[in-house]
Amino acid sequence: MEINAGHDRKEQVQGLLEKYFGYTKFRKGQWEVIDSILNKRNAIAIFPTGGGKSLCFQLPALMMPGTTIVISPLISLMKDQVDYLVENGIAASFISSTLSDHEAQRRVKEMEGGSYKIVYIAPERFQSESFTDALKHIHIPFVAIDEAHCVSQWGHNFRPSYLKIKDLIQRIGNPVVAAFTATANERVQKDIITLLGLSQCRLFIGSFDRPNLEFRIEEPSDPDTYVLNYARNHKGRSGIVYASTRRKVENLYYFLRNNGIKAGMYHAGLTAEQRNRHQDSFINDNITIMVATNAFGMGIDKSDVRYIIHYNMPMSMESYYQEAGRAGRDSRKAVCILLKNDDDYSLNKFIISGNYPPVKAVENLFNRVQKRKISGIPTEVILSRKTAGTNMRESALRKVIEYGYVQIRNGVAFPTEKDRFKLTQKDIDRHKEEELTKLDIMDHYFDEKTCLRSYILRYFNEEPEEERCGNCSICYRSQGKDSKLMNQLLSNIFGK
Repeated sequence: MEINAGHDRKEQVQGLLEKYFGYTKFRKGQWEVIDSILNKRNAIAIFPTGGGKSLCFQLPALMMPGTTIVISPLISLMKDQVDYLVENGIAASFISSTLSDHEAQRRVKEMEGGSYKIVYIAPERFQSESFTDALKHIHIPFVAIDEAHCVSQWGHNFRPSYLKIKDLIQRIGNPVVAAFTATANERVQKDIITLLGLSQCRLFIGSFDRPNLEFRIEEPSDPDTYVLNYARNHKGRSGIVYASTRRKVENLYYFLRNNGIKAGMYHAGLTAEQRNRHQDSFINDNITIMVATNAFGMGIDKSDVRYIIHYNMPMSMESYYQEAGRAGRDSRKAVCILLKNDDDYSLNKFIISGNYPPVKAVENLFNRVQKRKISGIPTEVILSRKTAGTNMRESALRKVIEYGYVQIRNGVAFPTEKDRFKLTQKDIDRHKEEELTKLDIMDHYFDEKTCLRSYILRYFNEEPEEERCGNCSICYRSQGKDSKLMNQLLSNIFGK
């Protein structure tokens, strides 16, 4: 498609917006990002969850000749987005570790033939020089980097494979680059600019304030009964309850079902068929409440979620706001409730510590996979429960994958092209301390005395317009609305 300038171009893009996505106008900030990209200027866009980031790269991709690459670490999300694009008549595909080498090569060949406008690629693929060499023969005018905070070790989900993106950009001829994230403080923003080579770029920062969201902290004596009564009192309204462990998810799911609530559940321990069945039931309103770990929610196209309840405290403010932000995407009022439990801090600290094994355990696993270069090792063999130390091996496997030493294809661990182990205990300890610091900040949220919304906004480097928002549990108390809250709490507890 020929890209016209000025007002005509905006009309062109709006036409595509309505034709393929069903919207008649842009959300705040979207057009400015799109216009910058179409003017061939690199961009960094920091928009909160639900802010419409995807359209900021999907629409320019439709306007540009050739194939746009979207780099995303979320394999389930990229498949969902590709399915959505294809269903709406857009030629799209994805390349990730879920594909065989033969299938991945076939899709690259199709890219060379111009079969796709948009291709999602997992960053781990860039560990292979042969793969990035193949991309040199494809016309790639634009690279979009989703979850761009992953490039920074100070981000909440550091992925060393993101460090390969800068080399990729240079290798394929320095196309236009746009990086997108919902969570990046000033330190992470600087890392994105430096580590992706975006010194010449425009920075777009949307407001993190979602005025339609009401924030509450509650401390019920019986959290299960609280959730049950909240669901009963909001019958017919969609809600998500996040819990920190698979066991808690299952226990709460069965508790709700046994008490007449149409609930679903979602966690990584379920089969793909089970997860998809529960997810589809929730999206299609066959069930009204989903009980899930944080594995649920990325890319879920459901705008009418009326409440989010965090049964357990998340490990960081980034995680909390991302998950809470899945409520009220239709801009109507929604409620975000965080339940206080004194055991959560200790549990999260234990989980974080378990995610950072001794570097020797990581190196041993690296060496084990290296010795089986051609055949690889099935992950079920690595994680065999016949011997002690399974949790340690799980943590070590996560680390060799995160740091780009091992890739998983069809359930088998293969070495990447990194043949030397350079990770140190100091590296692991530094990242662990960063997570523990974020946990402390999340824990301090419970001690906030002025305004919950203000606490959240200041964490994301945004100064609130008012010191008190008037729409959180702290502001209600300060405004003398205790009776209103008390009636709500009594109703939730006793179901009246």
